Amino acid sequence: MFSNKIKGYLSLIASILINLIDGNLFSFPNLIPYYQSYLYYEYNNTEQISLMQLYFIAPVGMCIDMIFPIFMGFLDIKYGIRILTIFTTVCIYISQIIMYFSVKYYLLIISYIIYGLGVSATYYQSVKNCWKYFPDKKDLMSGIIFSSFGLGSFVFTSIADYIINPDNIPKEGKYYSKEISYRYLAYLKFFIICLVIIGAISIILNFPFEEENEIDNNNNEIIDIGNNKDIIVKENKNIPLKKIVLSLEFVKCLSIAGCTLIFGYLLSNIYRNFGIEKKLDENGMHTLSKVFTLLNTFSRIIWGIICHKFKFRIPYLIIIINQIICGCLIYFSAYKLATYFIVVCLAVLSYAGHVTLFPNLIWTKFGVEHSVILLGIVGIFNGLSALIGPFLTLFIKESKDYLITFLVGVAPSIVSLILTIFIKTNRMNIDEKNIKDIKEISEENENEENKKLLI
Repeated sequence: MFSNKIKGYLSLIASILINLIDGNLFSFPNLIPYYQSYLYYEYNNTEQISLMQLYFIAPVGMCIDMIFPIFMGFLDIKYGIRILTIFTTVCIYISQIIMYFSVKYYLLIISYIIYGLGVSATYYQSVKNCWKYFPDKKDLMSGIIFSSFGLGSFVFTSIADYIINPDNIPKEGKYYSKEISYRYLAYLKFFIICLVIIGAISIILNFPFEEENEIDNNNNEIIDIGNNKDIIVKENKNIPLKKIVLSLEFVKCLSIAGCTLIFGYLLSNIYRNFGIEKKLDENGMHTLSKVFTLLNTFSRIIWGIICHKFKFRIPYLIIIINQIICGCLIYFSAYKLATYFIVVCLAVLSYAGHVTLFPNLIWTKFGVEHSVILLGIVGIFNGLSALIGPFLTLFIKESKDYLITFLVGVAPSIVSLILTIFIKTNRMNIDEKNIKDIKEISEENENEENKKLLI
């Protein structure tokens, strides 16, 4: 019905839309002050769910989101991106319905487990689908789609602020007024409506990639170029998944991802409340939240372009060095809003850079076909990194020492720095006997054509 080119662009639009919904997973930490006030009134002016308990809700969803791509990768291969988009939409719908009708803590946790499960079905899979449609623009596809994920948090946090507290009325002591707090339900209604509409459009527009070219008996792709037919060995078929997972290079990748993200998740989880606790201007912190999310969103496109031009190592070293510097300075920068603003914004550039560049390292080294499964394995370690942030936040509550917490959070980045210097960024070695040089194949085809003409 449609050519692959049209299907590719439609699938790109669908991927952007569904990632807007997925990105709302990261909105909850920004909305905790409103939600905490809403729970306070729902529990008849008693605090039955503490702020520390609320800090764990979103990271649980993030942990599930990063662990389950290992399973969703197999489902993607079997059923395709459209079925997974349906699964995502249904999961997030169920999650938000639970949030709307229940204030029990265990149900809130279950709600975000389901949300994370939904996100895990399309986050990497939508990128992989577009990689196949645009094989020469993988870096750019990563930047665009991952930026839409970040944009989701910005869009829905901004809408929530407008619906719940449009006049930026401060708290009455520890909580917002009852009128403001109950507008959280109005925001949830709005999001559920957006979810149904955007989810339906994404389901319709998402086309699982299908080969348009012929496949020969040896599972090689035949591409028609002019009068000759060149054979290109299909990507990834020569690298067994087991060989990749057991390789030292993959272990290095696991370590880099986990060590880099510890500070990134810690920063996302506490930067706003840390600024408020340091008595920084509340309107300034609202502005910082929006700028933080915008940078996390649109810098991913820029990182994608940078990765396309300079590949992985040099940009990633810049990312880690910047993160180490910001991690060491963030505590001291909070004496003034302007300096805190600058350090936090620079730090989020590193988080956005990792999210964009690291998946490209995986497909470059190990191929596209296994990329989602491999990123799912990486996600297990990333999920553990996501949970370290709340535990460090718990340490803050007990010790009141943010400085030690920030330094502990950024220390693993030094390990990432060392590993990045020494990791191989080229394609993992595979069985060379199965690969033929394209030029040689073209010459063979040309000689055979000449023989036929002579006969």
